[in-house]
Amino acid sequence: MCPFREFKLFAPRGNRNNDFVEKERRFRRPASSALRLSHLWRNSLAPKSKPTLAMLTLGLLGVVVAVAARQPLMGLLSSKPTPPAAPEIKQPPLPEMVAKPHLGWAEQECDRIIDEHVKAIDTFFADAKQHTPAFADEALSWGSKWRLVVDHVPFTSGERHETFIRERFEEYVFQPSDLEDAVKQVVASYLKHVESIEGQMLVRIRTDVADFPEAYLIARIDEEKLHASYDEAVSRVMEATGSNLRADIATELVSIISGEVLAQVAVRLGVSAGILGTGAASSWATFGVGLVVGLIVDQIVSRVWDWYADPKGNLAAELDAKLDEINKLLVDGSDDTEGLRARLRAFAKERAAVRSQAVLTLLQSQ
Repeated sequence: MCPFREFKLFAPRGNRNNDFVEKERRFRRPASSALRLSHLWRNSLAPKSKPTLAMLTLGLLGVVVAVAARQPLMGLLSSKPTPPAAPEIKQPPLPEMVAKPHLGWAEQECDRIIDEHVKAIDTFFADAKQHTPAFADEALSWGSKWRLVVDHVPFTSGERHETFIRERFEEYVFQPSDLEDAVKQVVASYLKHVESIEGQMLVRIRTDVADFPEAYLIARIDEEKLHASYDEAVSRVMEATGSNLRADIATELVSIISGEVLAQVAVRLGVSAGILGTGAASSWATFGVGLVVGLIVDQIVSRVWDWYADPKGNLAAELDAKLDEINKLLVDGSDDTEGLRARLRAFAKERAAVRSQAVLTLLQSQ
């Protein structure tokens, strides 16, 4: 029971004057102070809140950021402004360094395109074989056999059957001039392609040295003058080396390469005995390319005569086999003869050496 209420029980209700009220008020003070102390004591015993992990993490992060920011700031305040760097003077590259990648590219391209061009010979013979059945029918016809019999009659020329077979072969399969033109076309198209590759090479080189017009003459001239200067450099190299394989003289070079290859085929087929003689492959010019091709065609036609002497198998198939043999000899050669593919590669190698010297001469000119 509250003490204040006990006090009020003993106090007379009717006589509660001012003195009694003042005494009652004074008597309540200790109770009020006791309540206040009791409240403070309970608060002191209440559990206090602890710092959470998030609060500790944020505090540590703030310390790290403050330390990290202090270093560049102090460096910025203490560093002195850096003076601007002097402009770098670009030196022109050496001629050998300029030419090397472009010469390598041109050499690879000139070698790569050989296979593309010699495929035309394969196509030529493939087309020719499409007509061998019709030619075989003519060769085995009654008119052909009659001429063969008449040629053995005394006091006759003895050339009727040979002339007939050759005429029919040229009519149905191909003429000697067709084969000659096919080989020459391969050589001519390859040389034209080489010329185009060298033209691209010159443009690339001029682009590389465009920033050094004072060091390189080709950076100051137009494309027409560039090609003329290159041809002149090639001519000087040719004169110095004694080479006659000039890509810019296409007609002469086509005849040289075509004649050499066709003569090699003729020798390999065995027509040299008593006709071309020893060293026929190097003396084709004595007879001309046309005559050499004619001798090759004679070897094909003679297959018909051999078949008449010993008629075994299919004549058209026999002719196809002979055409395949000549095709292979023309393109790939044999162990002792050089075909068109190898001859063009030999030219490409010689041309690469001339090209290298000509380009260096052009780059070194002022």
